[in-house]
Amino acid sequence: MAIILVTYDLKQPGRNYTPVHNYLRQFTYCKGLESVYLLDTAVSTATIRDSLRSVIDENDVVFVVRITQDWASWGYSCGEWLNSPQRNW
Repeated sequence: MAIILVTYDLKQPGRNYTPVHNYLRQFTYCKGLESVYLLDTAVSTATIRDSLRSVIDENDVVFVVRITQDWASWGYSCGEWLNSPQRNW
């Protein structure tokens, strides 16, 4: 298992976030910022990216990265989630 950070920018006017959110919410997740999800999963970053590409437009942007335990935040609501003993770094 790993902690994966997913961020996205849907550029099309009238964009529909529902397919993106539905995909990301199938994981154990925390959403602490507007277009940022943290996922606790064994699914690879490339697989997540490719799955998201199937529900976004060609001009949208997605960034997916595995994060480490070396992180810092201020006022970030997912901080407690990251520090939870259940997280599988």
